[in-house]
Amino acid sequence: MKEYRNEHVIVHWFPELCAHPGTCLRLLPKVFNLDQRPWVNVEGAEPEEIIRAIDKCPSGALRYSLPEGSKVDAQIANGVGSIDFEKSYPSAVKIKVSANGPLLIEGPTVVIGLDGKPLKEGSRIALCRCGLSENRPFCDGVHRKKGWKPD
Repeated sequence: MKEYRNEHVIVHWFPELCAHPGTCLRLLPKVFNLDQRPWVNVEGAEPEEIIRAIDKCPSGALRYSLPEGSKVDAQIANGVGSIDFEKSYPSAVKIKVSANGPLLIEGPTVVIGLDGKPLKEGSRIALCRCGLSENRPFCDGVHRKKGWKPD
């Protein structure tokens, strides 16, 4: 984990979690810029703007916290991007990686399609991990027939 800080916000970056969708780069290019070093410039926007952008990070690779004495209202800094979010909101959904098989989802879940509409709602869902399913994003078991074994 790497930290970038000023007197009002600390940005935590977990590079191993980053899926590189570019959300941060599009939302706040003055803060998140791959052409500059360091690539995170916490002076590039107001801390509240940085917090709102990090709350939209789809992978959770970017997180934030407030240093002691920060001017930021603590209520603004308790979103999904907060470094302490999981302490306040325990997980209701579990995702298990099965050996040589699908991602097994357990807990109240809605799978949203590319069109933004729900594909399936349920508390147990198997998502394709191999990319071979004829019923993507759901697993149809074809990984066994095709001998897919990454694990």
